[in-house]
Amino acid sequence: MSNSQVDDVRARRGASWFLLIGAMGAVAGLLPWLTTGPFLPLQNLEETGDASRVGPFVLLPFSQYEITTIIVLLVMGGVAAGIAARALRSRPGVMRGVATVGGLALVQVVAIIETALVTASVLQERVESTVYLLMVTAVAILALVVSLVSAFLLAAAPRAGAGVALAIGAMTGGMWIGAWLTLPFAYGSPFSAILPLTVHLGPVLVGVVVAWTGVDTVGRAAAAVVGLLLVWVVPALSTALASAAGTRVLARDLPGMADYGVTVFFSALSLPELTLPSLVVTVVVAAAGLALRRVLPRARRARAVEPTR
Repeated sequence: MSNSQVDDVRARRGASWFLLIGAMGAVAGLLPWLTTGPFLPLQNLEETGDASRVGPFVLLPFSQYEITTIIVLLVMGGVAAGIAARALRSRPGVMRGVATVGGLALVQVVAIIETALVTASVLQERVESTVYLLMVTAVAILALVVSLVSAFLLAAAPRAGAGVALAIGAMTGGMWIGAWLTLPFAYGSPFSAILPLTVHLGPVLVGVVVAWTGVDTVGRAAAAVVGLLLVWVVPALSTALASAAGTRVLARDLPGMADYGVTVFFSALSLPELTLPSLVVTVVVAAAGLALRRVLPRARRARAVEPTR
């Protein structure tokens, strides 16, 4: 076997490993839901309407009350896959990013299709049911796109691109941990005392990401700005989605639901007492991390040239 053939075999073997990494990342993202006894939540438009029934097995919690959870489970799967791919690759490569995204997409697309089909089977045969299912599925597909892009950036992009994906993961990470601490428990989480702390985890992690990425190039500085924008926008967007989709009185009034969600979103964005503390935390953590990055190498060099006695 020639050297080129050996290299080709190694390349194929590497791609198969990254396919597996992508699939495992997708499963890791779903874990907070899979550990609940993952049965379809009761649907407002369900045929039976029996609140005591155990729903069919589904891979995602399709419900208007779990819109944010659906997004977090899918996006965190992509971030987890991308982080693992970046940590394990031997050299940068677009094909390894493609392989990671392929394994991730395989699992997440199956999860969306399976859940959509099962949900359709329990809903009443009404126009409202079709609109509801299309809307929830559309949210899942949008989250899938963010997941795939994040995984590719982490697996194959330079540090600036990876920093943007990590910032996305940082802002969903706190919500993912919150889901992990609540979803498996049917009647109140034993971790309820610490759940409020998960709100502050995202800004702290974004600050760490900015410090890791750096701001010494235009691309890296732009990634830092994107991180700050996410700290500002994501909590408001999460609040707006939960408020609009979770209001039963608007369930049959889609234009009214959209208007209400937009109002809540811009209201949350414009309240300094809600947005400013998180931005300050992010900036302080990032500044401390960047300063530490400058100081530590100097300290190491100083120790290296210090004369022995």
